[in-house]
Amino acid sequence: MSFPDHWDDGTQHHVHWYDERTAILRQPLRTNFEAPFLYLLLGRDRALLLDTGTGHIPLRPLVEQLAGDRELVVAHTHGHGDHVGGDGEFDSVVGRSVEDVAEYFGIDWPHGSGTIDLGERIVDIIPIPGHQGADIALYDRATRLLLTGDSLYPGRLYVKDWAAYRDSIRRLAAFVADGNSVEWVLGAHIEMTNEPGRDYEMGADEHPAEHVLQLRPGVLAELAGVLAAAGDQPVRIERSDFIVYPV
Repeated sequence: MSFPDHWDDGTQHHVHWYDERTAILRQPLRTNFEAPFLYLLLGRDRALLLDTGTGHIPLRPLVEQLAGDRELVVAHTHGHGDHVGGDGEFDSVVGRSVEDVAEYFGIDWPHGSGTIDLGERIVDIIPIPGHQGADIALYDRATRLLLTGDSLYPGRLYVKDWAAYRDSIRRLAAFVADGNSVEWVLGAHIEMTNEPGRDYEMGADEHPAEHVLQLRPGVLAELAGVLAAAGDQPVRIERSDFIVYPV
């Protein structure tokens, strides 16, 4: 189980196998400054693709090659354009609304949780609205990876609904503390440099000295703590690995 030393900025997705059943795909910066990360989790029977990127480069042929003959489920961390842009390539995707997500995964939104069984691989689905209305985090029991989309990553954490976001991060931290140990927290972007607290300019299409993708679980606890201390009024918060950015 490993991460690359750097992410290639070519013309096609950089595919990194975290282990033999977990692929991390990054869309290159040169195709779109968002450079989102996508995740492909392989079970015995089904494969789960999390997010489809901006749609600027083909995705389906690559995913089908990686997933083999498994049934493919395409879902999203949330419904913003840089995460759903490739949806049109696929025959079927999980809907983007709160109602669609809750129904598909069997979630009592937002305080419950759901699961998806890929075949000898169970993934927990936790609602975490705040960045956008239908945000989810995924906890893979097999690898103990926590996939957090745009709600936590090395970068600017844009918060639309402050109260919902604070509650979501509190609940997510409680989920981890309640016996669901996390090896790494993996988000959907990198916007920080490897200099603590320093981010790239918005829209930057080059990322010299980039922060690593993976965050230790303590960063989630740190985020929950600073949000709790901040109180009810939205406020910008700068830390080494993230910047809370109310919008």
